[in-house]
Amino acid sequence: MRSRTLFAFTLLTLLWCTTLPVSAQSNNTLEWGVEVGEQFTYALQRAYFADPYQRAAMEMELPWLQYIEPGQKAILEVTQLDTIASVINSTYEMPVGRSRLLRENDSAQIGSQLTNLLIPIGDWDFLTELGNITGTEGLTLVDTTTEWGTIGRGSYQAPGGAVVNAYIEIRYEKTNGTLSYLRYHYTTLGSDLIDVIFVHWYPGMPTIIGGGIQITTILIIALIGVVGVIVAVLSFRFFRGRKSLAQRLGE
Repeated sequence: MRSRTLFAFTLLTLLWCTTLPVSAQSNNTLEWGVEVGEQFTYALQRAYFADPYQRAAMEMELPWLQYIEPGQKAILEVTQLDTIASVINSTYEMPVGRSRLLRENDSAQIGSQLTNLLIPIGDWDFLTELGNITGTEGLTLVDTTTEWGTIGRGSYQAPGGAVVNAYIEIRYEKTNGTLSYLRYHYTTLGSDLIDVIFVHWYPGMPTIIGGGIQITTILIIALIGVVGVIVAVLSFRFFRGRKSLAQRLGE
């Protein structure tokens, strides 16, 4: 599978890759839900590649995959937050949140200046319109009480004639705008070529999963983990309001 084909479809799934102008929005209510220096824990739950060519293509898209194995955790640290303008006319003007990834076991930096793990929160209708998500073929909007993001589906013919089916899901937490769930899943003839799942990790969640697990199962596991965190935090009478439960990243 050629990496250029992989990248072409991947870019369609990212909000910041659409640059359509929209009418001026003087009253958008976007804000950052995180602060510089805040940290969040993630887990690489799955990283399957049919052969080294698939791995190489995926590592070009997500370079930090070279430095972490399935089951390992990483720490996302917020490093920079752009000022949010009151009027935003296109995705070129969208504020960017930058972060870095640190491998948990040794604090080694495995990614820097990452711009797809954080988004501003609050005005989800505006983000949906700005990204032209509902008007882009192959994209499905994810907009629940707790998450916002996209699901991208498509297919193409690889060299040799095989049809490759692509599925890319990106969800963000509405409470703070951090990446909640990212999945890249490429299959052909019913077999996996690539399957990468990267999630915001909470105590009680698995750090590694096998293939074929349904997204509903993962979300239920995540919810159980979040509830456990809330109970533990409340028992210590320490809770930061911006992190309470009420996502663009997209595993």
